[in-house]
Amino acid sequence: MSGMSIVHPGKVGKEYFMTKGHFHSVLDTAEIYICIKGHGYMMMEDPEGRWAAEELTPDTVLYIPGRWAHRSINTGEGEDLVTIFTYPANAGHDYATIEAKGFRKLLVDDNGKPVIVDNPRW
Repeated sequence: MSGMSIVHPGKVGKEYFMTKGHFHSVLDTAEIYICIKGHGYMMMEDPEGRWAAEELTPDTVLYIPGRWAHRSINTGEGEDLVTIFTYPANAGHDYATIEAKGFRKLLVDDNGKPVIVDNPRW
């Protein structure tokens, strides 16, 4: 499967606009993202609590290993974050796990700069 994601610029409070984020139903499924336009981050975490935040700029190619939840976050000013992605058709999506508490880390605006902080819901 493949598709395109567009995240508009903006914030709710201090938190940047983002996608919902998900694990794959077939947990070991990897995914590839290519940033086409804009600036942002891919927030990722695995079930064991490891996490990473990778910067997205035009022409960035990002491999997301199996077992890692992921969400795109637009930190750009006034520009959409546009990515294309591809993953195996049988991967499925598990949004419920993320909906329960969110990601362990949040990316928030701190005086005009993105900063990673602990999610108080964890």
